[in-house]
Amino acid sequence: SDGCIEVCVTMIHTLFIFNTLGEIIMEKHWRGTIPRAVGEDFWTNTVLKAASFPEVMPIVSTARYYHVHIQRGNMFFLAVLHGEAPPLMTIELLERIANLFEDYFHGLNEDVIKDNFVICYQLLEELVDNGFPVTTEPTILKDLIPPPSLLNKLKQVAQAPSASKDIGYSMENSPVPWRRAGVKYTNNEIFFDIIEEVDCIIDGNGQVVSSEITGRIECNSRLSGFPDVLLSFVNPQVMEDMAFHQCVRFARYEQDRTLSFVPPDGVFELAKYRTAYNNNVPFYVTPKLTFNKGTGRVNIIVGLKAGGRDVPDKGVQDVKISVTLPKEADSVRLEASQGTYNFDATTKELKWDVGRVSQNKFPSLNGSIQGSAGTEFNENASLSALVDFKLPMIALSTLRIDAVTLVNEKYKPYKGVRPVTKAGRYQVRVGG
Repeated sequence: SDGCIEVCVTMIHTLFIFNTLGEIIMEKHWRGTIPRAVGEDFWTNTVLKAASFPEVMPIVSTARYYHVHIQRGNMFFLAVLHGEAPPLMTIELLERIANLFEDYFHGLNEDVIKDNFVICYQLLEELVDNGFPVTTEPTILKDLIPPPSLLNKLKQVAQAPSASKDIGYSMENSPVPWRRAGVKYTNNEIFFDIIEEVDCIIDGNGQVVSSEITGRIECNSRLSGFPDVLLSFVNPQVMEDMAFHQCVRFARYEQDRTLSFVPPDGVFELAKYRTAYNNNVPFYVTPKLTFNKGTGRVNIIVGLKAGGRDVPDKGVQDVKISVTLPKEADSVRLEASQGTYNFDATTKELKWDVGRVSQNKFPSLNGSIQGSAGTEFNENASLSALVDFKLPMIALSTLRIDAVTLVNEKYKPYKGVRPVTKAGRYQVRVGG
């Protein structure tokens, strides 16, 4: 509607991308040039004054501008706005940009951006026009701008036209803007990934203070023609605050909690949801640190809870624990019963890469901390451990897909569903 366009026009003016050192590695201006000093002011007065990167406020108001940012791949994506705009719309646009870069380049970090400057700028030109989003569907963008590949690079060197660009995308050929007409596959298949992240705070006594699951359903569609898919769930009531891809028919979902959609071709995010998670997670981490003047003791134990019904046969995988020690810490002498550890004397961050935790195994990290000469530790310092992990083939929300039905096409595709649970911001407060 005209009202929506009027609001959107006041959106993003400039995009700055920072590395973790505060250097601007890329910038794009849509509605006039905003000086780099504005981005540097964000870094100096917002990022550096925060206790840590995750504590930086996503939306900051200054005298002349609004700063909206996300953090991805050890980088900050900062949108600078002159006036007020829907904040969630701006954050969603930044997420789309980061997701698209990651999809195109199979990873997202500073080196990836620097190696693909040309494609990054081409994508931003198509994504945003005059400050508001225009073309954000990856399948359309891949027709307009082919992802980097060895073949494409050789064609560019030889200055030969790319055959991929001849495919094009025509709104006239398809009744929907997210799927081109004439898609054909020898083997038709569709896969769904249920990816859940647990945000949790556990106190020093092992009690859950707060816990929430944010999930998303990703789809990889390789279907010929113009398929119509019905996706039903065993227990759709566990999903709250749903957000859908534009292909989903919302009226049908409101009617019987079934997702009805014509999928884009390739990989896309079908839906996002949130749900409360009141049960304890299926494993425990007990970090204990004690201090006495200029020294300290570390004792961290990880293990599976008795009768952990939510733990897969392979246990909890990719377990990593990070603790930021007091600023007085100078060195550590530790012994890990499993995995490896590293202490950064500059950032004071102690990282323990535990690996896989299975039944009847209780990995531990024990040892001492030595303070700088002439300093004493604060015995009442408030510390916490950040835990990373992965539970393959498990959705802790208990969400399950009941059936995947294809209508409007005669073939029978191969179907697959794969759930996984990961740590979001999983914080365990350190006990004494």
